[in-house]
Amino acid sequence: MAEDQKDDKPIFVEGNQDLFQFVIDYHRDRKVILPMTVARDALVRELNRFGLEPTEEQIVEHGICFSKVKKRMATWAAENETRQKNFAAELLGSWYAKAAVAQGPLRDKGEGFSVRWPDVQAVPLDVNSHTYMQLFSCVESSALAESESLQGFAKAFGYSVTAIGQGRHGDWQVDFKQAF
Repeated sequence: MAEDQKDDKPIFVEGNQDLFQFVIDYHRDRKVILPMTVARDALVRELNRFGLEPTEEQIVEHGICFSKVKKRMATWAAENETRQKNFAAELLGSWYAKAAVAQGPLRDKGEGFSVRWPDVQAVPLDVNSHTYMQLFSCVESSALAESESLQGFAKAFGYSVTAIGQGRHGDWQVDFKQAF
């Protein structure tokens, strides 16, 4: 454009002023090093506006683009929520298993027995028991029944495990039946 200009009048270019520096970089080096504060899609759109078609290799991201960080954080948060629920189910399962060890020999008459929340509360737990109670609102009965602690206890003594109830009210019932 500058070579085609016949007079000394300024040349005006219509574009995004925040991205224009990268358009100049692309013209100069046929490569752009993109900081993490700039979205790749926005730059590609700006380059296309000027008739430029960069390849993937010509745009190098320096650091991590915030949009990618946001997606990764959302994924991590979802995975972490699952970890927290599994932890709570495992902890609760270990408490029910502890109560089953204490109650089972007294109650099992050859057909199995049940452990209810009052049975768990009767077993001495640890100092943090009341704090952990808040975690249990997220535990579903299926996760409780599948906890390693309950499954391990059941397997060791020949039982199958089912759990009924909801975490919000702490009204679970765990049934141990003789596995034949």
